[in-house]
Amino acid sequence: MDERRQRLRAYRRARRKFACVVYLVSIAWMVLALLQWLVVCLVKDVRNAFVDYYWISVIFFVLAMALVTFFIFFEKIRFITGVNWLLCVLIVEFVTIGLFSFVAHTLWPDLIMWFAVCLLLTFLFILFGSIIPHDLTLDVVILFVLAFIFLIVTVFFIMMHVVVGMPYAFIAYQIFITVIVLLFVMYHAQTINGGRFAEMRLDDYLLASLILFHDFVVIFMLTFYAQITYKLASEGMSTTTVMPKVTVPQVTTPGVTNIPDIPTTTIATTTTTTLKPAA
Repeated sequence: MDERRQRLRAYRRARRKFACVVYLVSIAWMVLALLQWLVVCLVKDVRNAFVDYYWISVIFFVLAMALVTFFIFFEKIRFITGVNWLLCVLIVEFVTIGLFSFVAHTLWPDLIMWFAVCLLLTFLFILFGSIIPHDLTLDVVILFVLAFIFLIVTVFFIMMHVVVGMPYAFIAYQIFITVIVLLFVMYHAQTINGGRFAEMRLDDYLLASLILFHDFVVIFMLTFYAQITYKLASEGMSTTTVMPKVTVPQVTTPGVTNIPDIPTTTIATTTTTTLKPAA
């Protein structure tokens, strides 16, 4: 009996360690991607290059999906030390470069704001999936049925957006896709944390971190429509920016009339000022 309890305690410690490693590595992937996206936003030459040559992002994203498929289905690769880390870094880098063509069309305030929103949503639903008593891994069929129904709805709204031009149809499409992904985030959180019907192996932390990273990327990709169309953060910053007050000193010259203070807006448009002798 004592031996069984000790094994159970050891398993729980190992599972907690596994979950912490997965979440830390996932955050590391996201921060690494954010730093590169900010470089594209802030460096003009890089931004223009990916606006003009968007096909570079397409190639890298397709390669990333091919590597992910290879990484998932060839299990032995995932447990070869060095090779597994190299493949993970390549996958994350290729996905990050794949989004460069989107990032090149947005501004850094909107990028950071929506990155924070998606990161918060991802880890909030990881928390929900960890604490809810219902075992989603046991009822995975229900998740797939809901995902299929939501998929039908999303296809309808995206076609309304493309064909009819229905206002806010893409927003509805974005919301339904996000809900689908967040449901699977909860499912993945339960497989990572353990204690459910299905759980990930304790040495498969790289695969788990890649799964969470791609869940995040799907949600984040959907926000580029709002980033580029509405520009909530950048326009909010521009409207709240206060112009500094410019003080023009008065110069007193014998026989010359003093010039009154010129407003800041006038200074921006005035090029020359002629001083006339007093009558």
